[in-house]
Amino acid sequence: MIVVGGTYSELCREPGPDGVTSTLGGSGLRAAAALRGVCPEVTLHSAIDERTEEEALIVAETLGLDVRWRQRAEPVAFRYWTPLSAPTIDGPNAAAERIEVDGDSALVFGMIEGGPHAQADGLVFDPQQPRNLGALNLDGLSARRLAVVANAAETRAMTGEKDLHVAARALRERSGADVIVTKRAARGALVTTADAQEMVGPWPTRRVWPIGSGDVFAAGFAWAWLEGGADPIEAARAGSFAASRWCSDRNLDLRPEDFEPGDGQLDTSDGRVYLAAPFFDLGQRWLVELTADALSGLGGEVFSPFHDIGIGDDEVAQADIDGLKGCTALLALLDDTDAGSVFEAGWANHHGLPIVVYTEQPDREDLKMLRGTGAELHTDLPTAVYRALWASMGMAL
Repeated sequence: MIVVGGTYSELCREPGPDGVTSTLGGSGLRAAAALRGVCPEVTLHSAIDERTEEEALIVAETLGLDVRWRQRAEPVAFRYWTPLSAPTIDGPNAAAERIEVDGDSALVFGMIEGGPHAQADGLVFDPQQPRNLGALNLDGLSARRLAVVANAAETRAMTGEKDLHVAARALRERSGADVIVTKRAARGALVTTADAQEMVGPWPTRRVWPIGSGDVFAAGFAWAWLEGGADPIEAARAGSFAASRWCSDRNLDLRPEDFEPGDGQLDTSDGRVYLAAPFFDLGQRWLVELTADALSGLGGEVFSPFHDIGIGDDEVAQADIDGLKGCTALLALLDDTDAGSVFEAGWANHHGLPIVVYTEQPDREDLKMLRGTGAELHTDLPTAVYRALWASMGMAL
């Protein structure tokens, strides 16, 4: 299989107490590495600059990858404040020699360096363009069988349709693709063909590292659909399962069984997360804003007292409880012990709602009651957010 995609530095500022996480990744490099265990002949076509070349050669050799490099003018890096934050991109205008490939099957990602030209019998295209995305551009791509894999925001942006099901159908019609796979993060994926639309649910994991999960999903789908003879639904399930393996331990040494999900997948249902947190200073409000945006962006419904009720006096208490009554799980941000948030968690526990807590100090004495009554305590924010979303959807975690 041919893989075309970027090789970029990735830096995350707040992964936990160990400080900055820095690695050489990118959609192309990660997807090719993920496919090594199921595709004996994988060739990656990517671009590299002089400053990054030595590291890239070492990484490719360590991973056992066959890479055809093109030169680009400058380094490209994605900088994240947290794994849930939108990245800042260094070198957004980096130019490179054009990539041209021809083969039986190809997985092609959009690249910072410019659009590749690819011709294949079967082709999976992931636009990978989080900003300024207009209509889907398939210039330079030619295939007898075509699937487009895009996230929900991209699918809406490429069609101008707000309803995701409508947007996916419109994208298939306008692109002429056989399949549109819309990645919905914590909700799984929506698969759209000429005949039907069907949801493929996620595989919840105990830990979640979301950066790169979409790349591994696309790799799993491409292998199953192009090489494994799977139909689009089966291929999306393979992609979802492979992505869960990556999210769980950030290990790209995937084996064939990591692409074979079996029958254990869970369906999703609608739910709503109550976001319990103090918001009395800038740092607290920043964390609430980040978390609320993440919950919504990952496909969940969220009730946030800061956003939906606001700061007030005693009258906000009943309004907050009324909001809590309409929720199916509670996520509490409790690095700062806040009496109101602890009270809301107690109310949720009494009424049987699952509770997930984010705190960097899980062994504190004042969290004893939450630990002792079955609340999940997590020290990394992405895991807490995903786990709360899955709990709100009624998944047995």
